Amino acid sequence: MKHLVTIILFAFSSLSFSQNTGMLIGKIMDNELQNSPLVMAQVTIKETATQTNTDLTGMFVIENLKAGDYTLVCGFAGYETQEINVHVDALEPAEVKVSLAASTVSFGDLALLSSTAKKDETPFIAAN
Repeated sequence: MKHLVTIILFAFSSLSFSQNTGMLIGKIMDNELQNSPLVMAQVTIKETATQTNTDLTGMFVIENLKAGDYTLVCGFAGYETQEINVHVDALEPAEVKVSLAASTVSFGDLALLSSTAKKDETPFIAAN
């Protein structure tokens, strides 16, 4: 009987330790294209430097997070980076949906120089 009580206590203690971490599930979408998924967008948790990328449907999953508040940084080339505050609970997965807007590119510092090519010469174009 003593061994049975020990086994039951050990089983309950291991279950309680496995519930100390939470999960973050999310989807990153393109604000410019009717919220279509952004494939391979980068998702980073600022406090832990944990990184992942979205899949073909724009979804991502980050597991084994301690319960608490985190800053989620979502980015994709050519889009504005967004930071979102997220609370992770050990008992229920936190869900996030993010729409990224395209960023603007300034060509104010770009100067193009060109020259005309004479016969048997290669044209020359330089960007500064």
